[in-house]
Amino acid sequence: MELAPTEELYQRPHHPYTKALLSAIPIPDPVRESAREQILLRGDLPSPSNPPTGCVFNTRCAKAQPRCFSEEPALHKVEGSEVACHYPE
Repeated sequence: MELAPTEELYQRPHHPYTKALLSAIPIPDPVRESAREQILLRGDLPSPSNPPTGCVFNTRCAKAQPRCFSEEPALHKVEGSEVACHYPE
């Protein structure tokens, strides 16, 4: 979903799935941990034997638009990353 050098990926993720994954990593500082935003994904997990058409993340993405359900996104350059998303941030 997203390719980037490690530092770039952790500091500036662009794909909604990358952001959700990174928000699940615990922070060992209780004050910072309680203040951070944790992204909880809603929706159905896609079937690995019968993946959805379009973007494979479309069943759980809060930003999914009609295009996401019909067209598989190609990798696009976004700053220092390559992101497979029609609507990267």
